[in-house]
Formats: sequence, C-alpha cells, structure tokens
Amino acid sequence: MEDSVQELIAGCRKRHRQLAMYRRFAPLVYPICLRIVGHSEEAEEAMQDTFLKLFEKLDQYHDELCFEAWIRRIAVRTAIDYVRRRLPEEELIEEALPDVPDDEEELREQEEQTLLTVASVRNALEKVPAQARVVLSLYLFEGYDMEEISQILKIQPSSVRSQYLRGKRRLIELLQNR
Repeated sequence: MEDSVQELIAGCRKRHRQLAMYRRFAPLVYPICLRIVGHSEEAEEAMQDTFLKLFEKLDQYHDELCFEAWIRRIAVRTAIDYVRRRLPEEELIEEALPDVPDDEEELREQEEQTLLTVASVRNALEKVPAQARVVLSLYLFEGYDMEEISQILKIQPSSVRSQYLRGKRRLIELLQNR
C-alpha cells in the first residue's frame, strides 16, 4: 500500500521516509531536470540535488501548498542552476538581445507538416543551445508564462521571447533535418 503524500512528508520530517519520498517523486523530477539540463548524467545530479534541497527545506513547506508544485519549483530552479554553472558568464542568457522578427504563420505550417516522435523531439531538444533550451522547457513543458520565466531567470521579458523564438526555430530546423 502506497503512503499518502502527507504521511511521506511527516515521515521525512522525522528523517525516516526519504527513500519512499524519492521513489514516489523521482519520476516527476527527472524529466523536468532532463529537459532543462539536456544531458542525462547532469539531470541525474540535478535530481539528486533537488531531493537534497527538498529534504533540507521540508520544514518550510506549508500544507496548504500543492506539494507536487512545490517539488516542481525546486527541480526547475536546481536544473537552471546546473545550466548556469556549465556556461561561461557571458554566454548565459544575454539581457539585450535584439528581437527576432516573427514569421509565426510560416513556423506554424512547418510544425504541422513535421511528424514527430518523442525520441526525435528529445534528441533535437538536447541540441538546442542551453539558453534557449531552458526557456523552451519552462514555457512548453513546465507551463510558465514569459513573465514568470523572466522573473525566474532574472532577465528582461523581451530577452525571454527572443530566446524562445530562437530556440523554437532551431528545434524546428533540427526536427526537419532529422
């Protein structure tokens, strides 16, 4: 019989249910880390760090919050920290990127014409530059809006939009050339 989330939280606060918590939520955390970090080894490290942070900060969790959303937020921020550490400071998402012109209709047609598999998307996403991959992952997979991404990454909303459009175009290009 599987423990409820509240039982797991109570057990972890007493320092004896960490493994059960890990087993329960690792399938949620790992894909988040992988999409943002882009490499399985680093995603595993980011996942481990996510759980370490979770256990350290468990006393800060309040029962009225959605526990899964709280874990997701920790995972996203931990994975972003991994990307930041890997990139030289000047390569990290630039603040003053010029806006990329929109050809949304052309992009939409290209997207509709491309038949995709999960594996091909995952492989292509790994080849998108780190800055754009982070923005794409947060927007497309984690459901953050541009303003929230701007706050998380501490950059201007226009830079987020530029990175999103560049990443999206690169992803489409990679998928079409597969």
